[in-house]
Amino acid sequence: MRRAMLVLLPLLLAACGTSSYPLTYAPTTSGIGPRAPGPVAAVAEVRNLRSTGREDPRWLGTIRGGYGNPLKGIEADRPIDEAVRAAFEEALAARGWLSRGAPRVDVLLEITQFDANRYVRLEATAAMTLRLRERASGRILLTESERVRNVTGSLLAVDTGIFASPDELHALMQRTMREAMDRLLDRPSVAAALAEAR
Repeated sequence: MRRAMLVLLPLLLAACGTSSYPLTYAPTTSGIGPRAPGPVAAVAEVRNLRSTGREDPRWLGTIRGGYGNPLKGIEADRPIDEAVRAAFEEALAARGWLSRGAPRVDVLLEITQFDANRYVRLEATAAMTLRLRERASGRILLTESERVRNVTGSLLAVDTGIFASPDELHALMQRTMREAMDRLLDRPSVAAALAEAR
């Protein structure tokens, strides 16, 4: 028995730990491409207001055992506010709205929830508030919020606990982030507010 434990212990320890991942943007909807009003906006500020993971600005989520005990963690390759900023700039660029010069509109983002967890099924939530501020006047043109929650997997899954894949949890978190960004930016009110800026 002792010999078996000595063989299994390194495997169990290797199964635990934290994996680091990038967060990137790719459209989740069809028809993304340059559209009016053109390159007018730039991300001026991203604030991380998450209540979970505050002690670690890169924390994304946790794979847990049957008793809720943390077994594996996933984190972003940089602080969440920086990762979300870069991804949101990619989302603006995909629509032809990102200004690399002197933008007319400042994009202000607040991240209120951004996490992924796995007990048996995989769960991920991304919630953020978007504000568009006219740079010349400082006037807030628009405030919109979005929350996306995705749950996937079977309650009968066997690849849980130490057998669960951090890659799958990261993929769900990234898809959830992208959906939240697309839902915000594809609202007609956003394009209208950008066009309104002088």
